[in-house]
Amino acid sequence: MVELTHGLRILEPLRQNHCVLMFKRLTSIFLLFAWLCASGTLLDTIQVFAWARMFVGYTQSMSIAEAAVKTMDPEKPCPICLAVRRAREAEPHHQSALLQTSVVKMLLAPVQNEPFIPPPIRPEWCETNLVLMVSWRPPVPVPPPRTPTEVLVG
Repeated sequence: MVELTHGLRILEPLRQNHCVLMFKRLTSIFLLFAWLCASGTLLDTIQVFAWARMFVGYTQSMSIAEAAVKTMDPEKPCPICLAVRRAREAEPHHQSALLQTSVVKMLLAPVQNEPFIPPPIRPEWCETNLVLMVSWRPPVPVPPPRTPTEVLVG
């Protein structure tokens, strides 16, 4: 009985780490799903899934080239392809509204048609610096520090 409780104590942090990892994965999956819905590519993703499913089903009984041709044949759609087609036909107005709003031109910064002309350089600052440079002298050198033996002897 003691060993069993000790073993559960060891497994408890592993369960907590597993829950945190699972929560992070679920968060990523839901975020991906929300992005697909918001960007309007959810139907495209479902269509690709349907094609992949059809292709895998066809490759079990025929060659890869024949499976690819039969998968992309518009005369023989699967039930998922039909559902995607119906969903796309149901929302043409929504797509046109999205296209119209995406074409709107936004002015983010004012456009200047005039060329930039830098201000003229004033020559007097150069003359004052030259006068200051001529009168400038380096500081007086400081004598080197003395060692303790020189202090005692001197």
